[in-house]
Amino acid sequence: MPTTMRRTISTRTRSKNVTEETVNKLADQLTSNLTISDTKGKQKATLSSEQIRLDSMRAVNSASQQLSAVIESGWKKSPGKPSTQPAVKAATSAAKHLHILRKDELKDINVERASMSVLAKLVSLEMYDEALSALDALHYQLYEFLGLNRPQFLPRNHLVSIPFPLSETLDITLLTLILTYLLHSLTILSNLPPSSSRIEKETATTLDSLSHALDCGSVSFLLWIPRCSTIPRKQLDSLLTRVYTTLTRACNNGKASSRSLLHLRMYAAKCLAYTGVGTVEPKTFWDQVVRFNVAFVKSHEVQEEETIHVVLPLFSDLIRILEETNSASEFLSGKGFVGFCEYWLAFAKRSTSDPVDEYARLRTKLDRALERLRRAALAVLDSLSPSDDASSLVLLLESIVDILQLQSVSEADKVTRALDTLFVLARIRLIPSNTRTYIPAHDYLSQATALVNSRSAIPSFDGPNYLRCISGAFYSLAGTLYQAQRFGSSVGFLKDACFLGAQALKTRRTADVAEDMQAKTADGWRQLEEQLYRRWELLGVCYLKNGDRKQALEAFRSSIETFPYAACDFSGRTAQITFSDVFTISNGTKQLASIIDRITTLGACELLLEPTAVSLVSLELGDAEVVGALLEQQVRSLEAIRYKDNVSKTISHLLHDTLRIYGSSMPVRRARVLVKRLEHMYYSGSETTCADSNSDETGTEIETLLQNGGLGKDEALAAYIPQYRAVSHLWRALHVHRRIDTKQSELVAYHSEEACRLLKPMPSGTCEHGSAKKVPQQERTVPRSAAAPKKPRSARKVPVGRGGPHESPLAPVTPKAKSRNDLSPVSLNAATSTRRDTHGKASMLFDHIENLISLLSERDPSIEEQDSLTFTLGIASRINGILGLMMPKLHLLTVARKLCDLQFGKDSDGAIVISADLAFENVRLGRVHRATKIFAPNIELVKSGRASVDAAMYFYLRYAEALIKSSVDIYAQAMDLSESLDIEDKEQPVNQRIRTRVQRMQLTALASHVFALIQCFKEDVPSALNGLLQSLRLWNRAADSLIRLSSSRNGPPALQNDNPFETSSLEDSRNKVKESAPAKKSFPRRTSMDSLEWQISEGLVATLFSLVEVYLTRGSAREAEYFSQQAYELAESLNAPIVASHALAKRGEIQLFQGHFDNSLQSLTAAAAMLTSTPGAESIDVQRLRGMYNERILRDGDAKVLYKRSLDMIDDLDHTLQRTDNLIVSRKSMSSLAPSEPQNETLLPRLFATLLRLHTIALPMGARSKVTKTTSGTAQDVLLALEAAQNLLWEHISLINRTGKLHDVREAMVSFVLVKAFQTSLGVSSDEIPTLMIGLLDASASITLRREMIETIGHKFPSTTVDDMTWPLITTDGSFQPRFKPHLNKGRRASFSNLLQSDNDDYDGVDSTDNSLRGYWDSVRMRYEAQIVEPSTLSSNHLADLPSNWTVAHIALSEDKSTLFITRQECGQSFRTPLIFCVTLKGRRDNGDGDDEEKHLTFEDVTEEFKEIVRLSDEGTKAAKHVNSDDQEARANWWKQRAALDSRLRDLLENIEFCWLGAFKTILHARRNLNSELIADLRAQFEKVFLRALHVQEAKAKPRMGAHKKKASQPRSHLASQVTFDDALLECFSALSPKCRDEELEDLVYFILDLYHFHGVPVAIAEVDTTQVVVDLRGVMEDHAQKLIRGQVQNMDDEHLFLVLDKNLQGLPWESFPILRGRSVSRIPSVDFLHDRVAFAKWKRDVLNLGNSPDSRGAVVDPRKGYYILNPSGDLEKTETRFKDWALDLEKAGWQGVIGHPPSEQQFLNALRTQDLVIYFGHGGGEQYLRSHKIRNLATCASTMLWGCSSGILREMGDFDRVGTPYNYMLAGSPCLTANLWDVTDRDIDKFTQAVFDKIGLTSDGSARWGDKKSPVSIVEAVAKSRDVCKLKYLTGAAPIVYGIPFYL
Repeated sequence: MPTTMRRTISTRTRSKNVTEETVNKLADQLTSNLTISDTKGKQKATLSSEQIRLDSMRAVNSASQQLSAVIESGWKKSPGKPSTQPAVKAATSAAKHLHILRKDELKDINVERASMSVLAKLVSLEMYDEALSALDALHYQLYEFLGLNRPQFLPRNHLVSIPFPLSETLDITLLTLILTYLLHSLTILSNLPPSSSRIEKETATTLDSLSHALDCGSVSFLLWIPRCSTIPRKQLDSLLTRVYTTLTRACNNGKASSRSLLHLRMYAAKCLAYTGVGTVEPKTFWDQVVRFNVAFVKSHEVQEEETIHVVLPLFSDLIRILEETNSASEFLSGKGFVGFCEYWLAFAKRSTSDPVDEYARLRTKLDRALERLRRAALAVLDSLSPSDDASSLVLLLESIVDILQLQSVSEADKVTRALDTLFVLARIRLIPSNTRTYIPAHDYLSQATALVNSRSAIPSFDGPNYLRCISGAFYSLAGTLYQAQRFGSSVGFLKDACFLGAQALKTRRTADVAEDMQAKTADGWRQLEEQLYRRWELLGVCYLKNGDRKQALEAFRSSIETFPYAACDFSGRTAQITFSDVFTISNGTKQLASIIDRITTLGACELLLEPTAVSLVSLELGDAEVVGALLEQQVRSLEAIRYKDNVSKTISHLLHDTLRIYGSSMPVRRARVLVKRLEHMYYSGSETTCADSNSDETGTEIETLLQNGGLGKDEALAAYIPQYRAVSHLWRALHVHRRIDTKQSELVAYHSEEACRLLKPMPSGTCEHGSAKKVPQQERTVPRSAAAPKKPRSARKVPVGRGGPHESPLAPVTPKAKSRNDLSPVSLNAATSTRRDTHGKASMLFDHIENLISLLSERDPSIEEQDSLTFTLGIASRINGILGLMMPKLHLLTVARKLCDLQFGKDSDGAIVISADLAFENVRLGRVHRATKIFAPNIELVKSGRASVDAAMYFYLRYAEALIKSSVDIYAQAMDLSESLDIEDKEQPVNQRIRTRVQRMQLTALASHVFALIQCFKEDVPSALNGLLQSLRLWNRAADSLIRLSSSRNGPPALQNDNPFETSSLEDSRNKVKESAPAKKSFPRRTSMDSLEWQISEGLVATLFSLVEVYLTRGSAREAEYFSQQAYELAESLNAPIVASHALAKRGEIQLFQGHFDNSLQSLTAAAAMLTSTPGAESIDVQRLRGMYNERILRDGDAKVLYKRSLDMIDDLDHTLQRTDNLIVSRKSMSSLAPSEPQNETLLPRLFATLLRLHTIALPMGARSKVTKTTSGTAQDVLLALEAAQNLLWEHISLINRTGKLHDVREAMVSFVLVKAFQTSLGVSSDEIPTLMIGLLDASASITLRREMIETIGHKFPSTTVDDMTWPLITTDGSFQPRFKPHLNKGRRASFSNLLQSDNDDYDGVDSTDNSLRGYWDSVRMRYEAQIVEPSTLSSNHLADLPSNWTVAHIALSEDKSTLFITRQECGQSFRTPLIFCVTLKGRRDNGDGDDEEKHLTFEDVTEEFKEIVRLSDEGTKAAKHVNSDDQEARANWWKQRAALDSRLRDLLENIEFCWLGAFKTILHARRNLNSELIADLRAQFEKVFLRALHVQEAKAKPRMGAHKKKASQPRSHLASQVTFDDALLECFSALSPKCRDEELEDLVYFILDLYHFHGVPVAIAEVDTTQVVVDLRGVMEDHAQKLIRGQVQNMDDEHLFLVLDKNLQGLPWESFPILRGRSVSRIPSVDFLHDRVAFAKWKRDVLNLGNSPDSRGAVVDPRKGYYILNPSGDLEKTETRFKDWALDLEKAGWQGVIGHPPSEQQFLNALRTQDLVIYFGHGGGEQYLRSHKIRNLATCASTMLWGCSSGILREMGDFDRVGTPYNYMLAGSPCLTANLWDVTDRDIDKFTQAVFDKIGLTSDGSARWGDKKSPVSIVEAVAKSRDVCKLKYLTGAAPIVYGIPFYL
């Protein structure tokens, strides 16, 4: 049977009923049916191929008709006749055009029918040469139709053969065509004349060759007859008789051997035998048969014996054919048949030899020939390629097998040969790519199985062995299919392989097999026993591949049952070694463990079977100890997924089954399972998981089992008893913590110490109860080398750690919040080399020591499962740590380190990593010497390459974190190694890949944390924050990944709640300030966690506390409080009271600094309640903070007690550590915990404090003296003390300026200003001092904002090229190095219009490709980063480049709120010395009558009164909506209350100016064009008044002799005359109104008298008539005022004043103080911000090419580019009505906006980013629509007007700087912001707003005339001039203020 693949071809067939006509008539009919109609509908005039096809069909029809005409003429070709030209031409034309038609890819059977018609006519004309060519072409086409591959070169005799196709059914048309073809082939080949030119001489075709072709097994006409049952009987009979006639006629006329003639005639007779009843007479038929044989016998060509062998088979075949036909009864009867039988018998009697001997001889001969034939056939079959036609060989071998099966059943040799043949046939027939070969191949092996089973009853037959061989054959073919990934098809083979293998093993035990045979097959049977389980496993795998998990489960169970336990002494080993070691005895046991793991997870997790169905306890293995080990392995396989509900239940059941097996005779193994139960109870989260025991009861049972002494069958396991007891104690400690036991600290400490006690006395090679039998340890895989990376890091200029021996460390790391001693660095100069292989370590004396060490410490030292260290967090030491049990934690780490050293070696990854953790814990406790001893030897191991990459990186990072002075180099080493990490293995299971990825996140997070510490030391707070936030994101990502891995577990949840990124409500926006903090995460209570989760949680805690410290240092209180709350919630979820206490203490400290004393006390009390009596750093810190709290609320006695208690606790901790290792922690290392005890003496002597309270000091002094002042000895001492204080303060400022705590920096700066003021009052003065003091006041006003600016700039142009998994880069000096710098295209001018119109949503800043804007912000950042607080920088003039009409004033309070600093600096090129007043707020006007003590206005009084007014105003504003418009009385009462509040606020502001400033308010006067003559005149008048008051004029009169007073007055006169008032002071006081109050003139009087006194002029206050002096001064001021009028002295045009207010004064409306009201006044955070706004305005003018137009004095605002947001909340209908027309009118000028609905956040951002002016009419400052960090991160921000309530308020934050919406806009770079300080009513503020718009010309017409206005009004001046349009001129009119610089429209 052919094995070639059948081609898929399309046949267009048409079924037809073929009539029973002759062949020629049939051909004519086929031709007539072949019409052009088949192409109807397909012919297209435009297609040439169709036309050609049509023409060809017509040509074929024409040729056929021509041949028919020749036939009708009676012409036939014969040797004597010449060929007729028309016939030859027609034949040639038909062949040509048939060839064209056959080129079509779609084979049309009608073409072949036409071809057959032509062929038939050529045969009728006896044109055999032409017919032979047509026959060959038709033969090829029939191959194609049948889907067979025809060989290229085919012998001509094979034209009589057409192989059978694979398909059993064929179309009747095709069958008819085949039979007709075969008929013609016989006719042509039998009649082809020898002289034909087509026959080559050497291969001439004769009847002999035809006979041979028909007898060689070819599929000729006769063999096709049984397949043609569908052809009508008459038609088939016609074809059969025609073949008979053709062959007999050829035999009669041709020449051939008698044998060939006999075969041809008998072939013809067989054709007649297939005819139907009545076609041939039986008698005639049998007569012809006899006649054929008689003729053969008479030829005498062969001997008689050979004649018999030739004739008899022919007779047998003929009888067989007749017996199968329907006419058998007719043919096999009658006289003819009888005569044939008689002839047959007579012929057979001619044999003369003995039948028996002859039969034996012939059989032997035949058997040998058959074997030779079989082997030859097999050899040829093996040599053939898959594409070769092997059908004949296959048929031959099948026949041989059939012959062998007929032999005697007792002949085993014949069975062997038959099986061998079937195996080869199955193997050869199986083609994996051809699914049709699978069943035949399987049938061959099934036939072999049937052959063996049929002989199984024979006693001597070795049936089991044959079954074993057949099983192997099935398995071999299954393997072939499996390798080809034909898993489903391989199942049938595998099933038979498994079942037959099992049957063979079973029957072998009862079979009677000879001993010699048993010896020969012993190896085969042993292999079957050892490999049968693998067959079952493979079957299960295939089932799984097909998705049939139930069948896979059964296959795996059978695999476990058939495992050869006895062969490896599995049962015996279970009593000698641990179950985990049992499964590592050999590769087979390892595979067994894998199968158990597979079947367990399959049943429990995929099929969700009941635990009873999962358990292997039901296996009939006959050995309980084996079953127990299998059950333990099942438990182990489910541990990784124990969090699933069904799995947890299954584990509980498995443990229960195991405990039932391990009874009292196996106490150690039972204890081992009980320990496992403790572990499962912990992770399952329930004490009653196993229902019959809790953790304490289980622990007690373990102790009882292992301490009774009798070990029964477990005597050899005694070595593991200490470990099991220790692990039991550790798990009990974990249970205590999990259930939050009330005595958890004591119980955890007890169990931990017990575990350490049990493990410490266990040296390598010994045990308590004897020695354990050692098992050879598996060779450990060598981890990756920790060598240097292949390519250098581009971020470092030179390779770190590669220098010479004298290379010094570069940059130290920032110390932790708790100061400690430096850790001495270990040299890292040696290059890291390739790791060496380590073997020969101590034998393992522990049961799964990796789990033990992970439980003890923090790490898993195992390196068997992967090529790097698996970082898993140890649970026991962590829980001790979070409970504050420092010593038990150190003991556990120490024990774990020793165990790693003993079991894995000091150079193992586990030992190195645990050593790093142990050393770091010692560093945290201040045990620096001990830590150095641990680090030193391990660093040598790491750099030698004996640690894996992961372990080396972790060690380096921990070492860098511990170091202070050499962390940069070490961090660089770790960063180099990070490039050597393995790429994630995609072949790993998903769970393992996730955990590997989490471990990578863990390392990168730790690296980011270390990087942040380095940057803190470098005082680069923004980079430190970026590193910490990156670390936080990574920890959160790691936690989330673990949550996704175990979704049902309680873990760190998703984001929620109080997200600083989320848009807040209006009420929240008033109470909170939105900062750029990460999203908040909540942490629900967690019952248990695995090692990796513990480590992630610990890293998260450490990062949160670091963020608290850094934000607290920066002055960002809200962020610090936020992260402390996060730390607290995380600690609560971890049941970590110490961590929670620390978080509460931090929160209490922040609240304390904020001034929230009640909340702080609550937090500190809660923190103290969580702490135990064990002394620790947390307890000390809480006591310190409680002392600070009492000190703040002025309870100094309680504060002293608490400070003393904290010091005592430090001593207790010292003694505890001393008892441990004789090391005492230096008090210095914790000096920061307890501040110095309050002293009675302050920094400034009481004398000078009193002096300051009584006098106002001006800097410069305000006067000059020509006489050198001599100071007394006391004064000299004071000056020396002040100078020392100054030096100390300056040193302190230099140290803490960049990273010091906000309160400390501000206090130091203000104290320095005070010292300078005192020095000035004592005569130590210079021109630089005022500028220096103003610089310090300016720096102290906005410390946090300066720091935040640097960080914010970094977020304006975010980089998207580096992800969080990339380590931060540092330079060789430790500075942060960005990984990618943008390419600056300096040659292209930036397009500012493109900049502003950018709608890039990737980030909220401007596109980073616009480098011009980036360059501006980079310059701002570099200026801030380069700022150094030094006298040289602070003493220089920074205002010369600013407009000359601008003035800057600083107003600040001292820390005790008793002294007010007021400064004045005028801008412009004409430099004038700044002026400073140090004004005391209390006692300045105290005349000693005792009444003024109650009359002075303190800061607290002002604050309380102002807050009360604002509160009542806010309440009234909110109550306005409840007042009925028709209720006139209610409206009147409401307005009455509002008017009273308005007056109350006005009075308060006037009182503040009068009481605080008095005459010194003139420092805020407007700039005027005073000339020198007026100043000189005023100086003369002042000197005249005060010289007269000092009685200096008496010195000019003639003295009277002996007058004592005259003599006394002479020195005073001389000194007073030498004092000259400065111009700046006189210009200041010239602004004092002559109508001022007497008290203000008295301020001036006493101030000037103090000036005289400070310059050495004796002043006797009692002798000065102050009343007269006041009268004289008023007269002088009146006269001076008249001169100013006559001199036409006026204020400077467009004069503008900038106020720099400290945090205490920013809430007051200074702009509405009488001296400032109506003037152009705006606020700025500091002078640096003023420079920033001016620089941005200049940059914008340059970009827009504006030059000096429209106005170069302020910000650039194009009124045509604006955006409005009107009534976004929809509830301000009246405001919308008032401004809607205005807004729509502005749209004509190009404005855009929204009315009546809220804008999207992106709309708001785009407006701020792309427009020049944004106006907001809504509630608040729009915080509910736009998050604060989005504003801050803008690279450009429009000038903005926020007309909502309290839109401009800065929230008070205690010691911290205020925060609020205005600062967000300042950080965004907004040039100008108009906003309200408190709540206002809509109508009044709308009137104010409209007045502002009118004054600045903000209309469509005004916008169109931008730049053409002659005298534009600035926005600031417009706000100032519009205050009085309000009905409530103060309650509403004083609320709007302006931040920034003015702009002009």
